[in-house]
Amino acid sequence: MDTQKYITDLHQDHQEWDRKLAFYEDELKIMTNRLSEVSAKNTNAEIKIKVEQFQNRFVIQKNEIDHLKHAINIAEDQITANIKENPVAYSHRKLEDDEELRDKMQIFEPIFVSLKEDFTQFAAENL
Repeated sequence: MDTQKYITDLHQDHQEWDRKLAFYEDELKIMTNRLSEVSAKNTNAEIKIKVEQFQNRFVIQKNEIDHLKHAINIAEDQITANIKENPVAYSHRKLEDDEELRDKMQIFEPIFVSLKEDFTQFAAENL
C-alpha cells in the first residue's frame, strides 16, 4: 500500500480540512446560541439535563476541532520545512501521508453530522 502522496496533494488536503473545520466551528457557535435560547425558554429539569449534555458534547467537539487544526498545522510545517530544505521540483516529490490524521478527519465528520442532527431535532422540539 502506497502511503506517500505528492506534496501539492497533501497541501490541498490540509487546506480542505481547514475549511471544513472552520465551517464546523461556525456551526458549533450557531448551535451553542440556539442551545442558549432553548435553555432560557425551558425550566423543565429534563430539558435542562439535555441542555447540559449538549453543552458537554459541544465542548468535546470544539476540543477535537482544535486538536485536528493543530495536527494540520504541524503537517503543514513539515511540508514547508521539506520545501525549504530542497525547493527544486517539490511539486513532483512525494511525502509520507499522515494516515492517522486522515483517519481522524474521516471519523470526525460523521460524528459531528450526527451531533448536529440530534441537536436540530432537540431544538425543534423545545423552541
